[in-house]
Amino acid sequence: MIEKRMILFLLFMSFFSTLLFSQQIQFGETDSYNDLTEGPYIFWEEGKAIVKYIWNGNYISEEVAVQEHGDFTVSLGGFDSEFEISSFPPTIDPTIYTNVPKIFVVSDIHGQYNRFVEILRGNGILDRNMEWNWGNGHLVIIGDVFDRGPQVTECLWLIHRLEREAEQWKGKVHFLLGNHEIMVLQGDVRYVHDKYIKVAEIMGMDVKSLYSDTSELGRWLRSKNTIEVINNILFVHAGIHPNFTEMNHSIEEINNRIRVNIDSPREKIKYNDLLNFIFGSIGPFWYRGYFMDTKDEKQIEQQVLFETLIYMNVTEVVVGHTTQDFINPFFQNKVIPVDTGIKYGNKGEALLWKDGIFYRAKVDGYIEQLTFPVKKIQKQIKENQ
Repeated sequence: MIEKRMILFLLFMSFFSTLLFSQQIQFGETDSYNDLTEGPYIFWEEGKAIVKYIWNGNYISEEVAVQEHGDFTVSLGGFDSEFEISSFPPTIDPTIYTNVPKIFVVSDIHGQYNRFVEILRGNGILDRNMEWNWGNGHLVIIGDVFDRGPQVTECLWLIHRLEREAEQWKGKVHFLLGNHEIMVLQGDVRYVHDKYIKVAEIMGMDVKSLYSDTSELGRWLRSKNTIEVINNILFVHAGIHPNFTEMNHSIEEINNRIRVNIDSPREKIKYNDLLNFIFGSIGPFWYRGYFMDTKDEKQIEQQVLFETLIYMNVTEVVVGHTTQDFINPFFQNKVIPVDTGIKYGNKGEALLWKDGIFYRAKVDGYIEQLTFPVKKIQKQIKENQ
């Protein structure tokens, strides 16, 4: 349970009540956005929190004095849920986890909130009330929550809330960074939905500033890992190039380098060999070398892949980034791709791991076994001899 909670304020969503609360209101200029409701975006300053959002095309900004450090609940009338935040900076998660009883994996959500929720509810991760329902299980999101779709903010706040709820049940939510998180945080808005360009315009800022390091969502994102190992399974958005073994850096060190340099100028990244590798086309955000149907990179040789996994002391690697029709492990089940088109809004599967077995999880909760424990395979081979 949250040890300390304070209700900062309650904003009633009508024009007259916002006047009573002395809100600063600006009206959207485009008819198509007159009914837009979006947010909130919360920014931390010394001794106060500034909450900004749009309701029915109106821009509302509220300054709230924060007298003490701790956890807070922000309630906004008209929004379906409360927003739990903390004045303390977010903590950095470990890189390696062991003895996890069950793992559920999705990737490349790309602002498709409704499909994301359908998959989580259909497989019992969420209950009917949209609350954590998976006990001590771990939910892993392998990047690319951002861009393309129109409900990125809803996805981010849902993940943000589920992190807290899962920990109350000894579970865990892992949100790993993908290339689209990095792009937005660095100001590359090529794939941002037009809605967010308009939101930033209405708020008098650019998209990058919505997720600055002084914002709740921005500093939360900057605390995330890019690579993690759970039960000796490697999770990363795009993949691990074999050159990683030559870098002589641990996964933890790579995660820290990424965090520290997310906001570094391109010149610093370009002329630093390690940073250029990490953020470049063969780094963990972009590498596509596990796949044949790509022009970006020659497919890795199986033996080289196995040697890389051995070097990293992992048994499999689970990736997103490169869209597949369905989850289908390859390289003797060592590579498991989970990006199956959630970004289209009506497609997508998830990956379930339990008792050493990987399953394909459909949106309705139906699962199909993909792999068998090694001991079982060895037993079958012996029986067939």
